[in-house]
Amino acid sequence: MIDIFVINLESSTERREHISNQMNALGVNYHFFSAVDGRKKPHPLFEMYNDKLSQLYRGKSLSRGQLGCYASHYLLWQKCVEAGKPIIVIEDDALIYPEAFMEFIKHAPILDARFECIRLFDNKRKSFNYTPVKELDKVAISKFSKGHMSTTGYFITPTAAEKLLKHSSTWYMAVDIYMDRFWVNEVECYGTSPACLTNDPIFDSEIGYSPKAKRSFLTRCKREWFNFTELVKRELHNLRFNIQNK
Repeated sequence: MIDIFVINLESSTERREHISNQMNALGVNYHFFSAVDGRKKPHPLFEMYNDKLSQLYRGKSLSRGQLGCYASHYLLWQKCVEAGKPIIVIEDDALIYPEAFMEFIKHAPILDARFECIRLFDNKRKSFNYTPVKELDKVAISKFSKGHMSTTGYFITPTAAEKLLKHSSTWYMAVDIYMDRFWVNEVECYGTSPACLTNDPIFDSEIGYSPKAKRSFLTRCKREWFNFTELVKRELHNLRFNIQNK
């Protein structure tokens, strides 16, 4: 069975128990991965963060908690490459949909090589399109026009992990937003429909965000221009994908 890694802060015992109860009820093997707690002390990986670029493109800084989240996923991408086989990454606030999740687990070892990374959680965008490209039993793997705005749970292969590491030499946005930039990191945006899990609403985010600062007019203009260019690049990528996969 595919290895499942659950990201968990050692201090988050309630979350640890909650996700353990779900996993144990499903009878699946899993491993806890100690999350990087950026709020306590800097991690060597934080040197990859470029606050000037974050301010330039996003008009804000990443918090220590966001950097810790990025580092945790980054380390698991490295682990995936080192293992040379696909893994599933789940955050400890996940609420699992048993039927869909177990169906995906059953098919994961025999998926086509083109499915390098598959989001297993609900897409949190206000509007998006998705097209089923492979039917399993009651779950389909679909191509999504927009990323999911989360890293709650995903299947990832060594080839996808290598690409995410390659394009992640400089950090200037949150890890979920970075993973959503499939036109940059070369990892196509696939997900399951319906989703296999979501964020459990009983838990508040542990990441912690930088306080909102008043942005200058120039900063707002730069941010809006960056967002516009991102939209254009995303739409062009999706157009090419649709043409090539007709």
